[in-house]
Amino acid sequence: MKIRFLGTGAADWWDSDLERGVIGSQPWHEAPGRRRLTSTLFDGSLLIDGHRSALDMLPDGARVTDVFYTHSHSDHYDPAALGRLAPVTAWAHESWAGEIDAPGAAVRPLRLFEKTEAAGFAVTPLPSNHSTERPYETTLHFLLEKEGKRLLYATDGAWLLNAEMHALRGLELDGVVFDATIGDAHPGDYRVFEHNSLDMVRLMCATMRKTGMLKASAPVFLTHLARTLHPDQAALERENAAPFVICSDGLEAEI
Repeated sequence: MKIRFLGTGAADWWDSDLERGVIGSQPWHEAPGRRRLTSTLFDGSLLIDGHRSALDMLPDGARVTDVFYTHSHSDHYDPAALGRLAPVTAWAHESWAGEIDAPGAAVRPLRLFEKTEAAGFAVTPLPSNHSTERPYETTLHFLLEKEGKRLLYATDGAWLLNAEMHALRGLELDGVVFDATIGDAHPGDYRVFEHNSLDMVRLMCATMRKTGMLKASAPVFLTHLARTLHPDQAALERENAAPFVICSDGLEAEI
């Protein structure tokens, strides 16, 4: 299972400056330390979330056939980006899938815990602890399975919900991608109720390894990093040793 992190930033990486293609006085593609909005590609064909800020990171030869959406926030669901990827199949929870509208995109609704086949993967949607402006929307994490490998994609969302843990019980994960929006040492930050701090991720991983849910050697990829809550990439890497992987735009990995 090959993974390419097209974008690794939280919503605070997108503002009026980025809409104009600059950060401060610098063009977007020349700005040091930039992060596009979170979007992750698997085996060159299955994309989880997609914003136009990350499309330039698609590798040569990639052919995205299926886009799975965790939720409808505009930093994850971008109709303009979806239209540029067409023809493509868009997958989202049934609570809001009918609202997706992009030329050339075939929309398929998802139901919790019901496995579906797409782009050579078995994909199981799981409930996440997150919310949107749509009070009826169910937000998602995904269990990806292919050729004997299993990966949990868990962003956005705080902690793992009890129902999600029950669905994963008895499985052995080869890797996990965690929301790490908040970073370290930000007590009192309101986002803790629907995003992870690094301490939350460390605690979950320790428990998942001890209970056999996460293989001892399995990498833990940290993404969806807030611009205002993290130091730069080099500092993050110094402060977080393996098996934690601090994702950066364009990072490639394989499990």
